[in-house]
Amino acid sequence: MLKLMCNEPRTNHRRFENALGFIALLCLLLTMPGCLSLPSVARVSDRVMTGKPVSVDNIFVVISSSAGDLSAEKQLLGDSIISGLKQTEMFSLVTGNPADLGAGGGLKVSVEITAIQKVSDNAREWEGALAGRASIWLRVTVADLKSGRPIELFSAEGQSGKSAFAGTTDEAIQQAAQPVVAEMLRLNALSGS
Repeated sequence: MLKLMCNEPRTNHRRFENALGFIALLCLLLTMPGCLSLPSVARVSDRVMTGKPVSVDNIFVVISSSAGDLSAEKQLLGDSIISGLKQTEMFSLVTGNPADLGAGGGLKVSVEITAIQKVSDNAREWEGALAGRASIWLRVTVADLKSGRPIELFSAEGQSGKSAFAGTTDEAIQQAAQPVVAEMLRLNALSGS
């Protein structure tokens, strides 16, 4: 009987250790996906060609939003698209300022933010994987700069999660800019054929 009473505290102690181990494992699993992120998504869909570009020498980028007041997000998206197009060195002029445009032909790229799922740096830091993934959805209209005639309409999406400490709205915006740049390069190739 004495032997049984001596073993009882050890059994409770083991249960306590197992519970602590389980809690530690659960905490590790909940925070680890914040460090190991899924691949990012950037895609173009619903592409409708309505004409062929006459000239792609100049590109004028206009950003708007039907998803609320997103001035910082619009600025970052515009900067990302413009810098991405300039890096290709395939166009004479890429600008977001109408005063920079000359008399030459080109394309007007109107990008509308239709929806956004924001994740801030602070939310990512404190909530980890529970903060979710940032996403942004765009509707893009490409028109002839001189006549205003539509050339192409498409949707684009960007989603965060490419790098280890990623997952914020800024990354989703940069991911969404990539397919827009790729479509402009594709239109450039079509205008040369």
